[in-house]
Amino acid sequence: AIVAGGVAGVFAILGALILLHRRVFDPRIRANSSFGDTAILTLLTIQLALGLSTIPLSSQHLDGSEMVKFMNWAQGIFTFQPGAADYVANVHWIFKSHLFIGLTIFLVFPFTRLVHMLSAPIWYLGRRGWQLVRTRRDIAGDRARARAGNRAGGA
Repeated sequence: AIVAGGVAGVFAILGALILLHRRVFDPRIRANSSFGDTAILTLLTIQLALGLSTIPLSSQHLDGSEMVKFMNWAQGIFTFQPGAADYVANVHWIFKSHLFIGLTIFLVFPFTRLVHMLSAPIWYLGRRGWQLVRTRRDIAGDRARARAGNRAGGA
């Protein structure tokens, strides 16, 4: 998991950095971007960087003791147990920052364009593929010539 996650994380952060660079430095994309677009992309990039920086720390705890703390914290959060924060009180600050940014992303998600991914109709996933073919031919002229040919041939 550490190796596969690290490789996937490196590719993800490279992609996020490319997207962030385009959003900031390409005038056409910047003109069509809101503050929320840039902010959520920045948060996702920071989240990826923090996630990658937890890999060396996680390799020091191969027994899973740290992960059990996060599991108990998550169960406490989802079951509304008071004192859930006590489970992660003594973990490394990088893990805490990763949790904080992750929860912040959940908080701002409804106010960004990312929310549109939830509004796609479910039938869209199973639809037949269609390919639009555009031609440079003069279709109106072709139709007029065909009509003229039909009149000439039919008379």
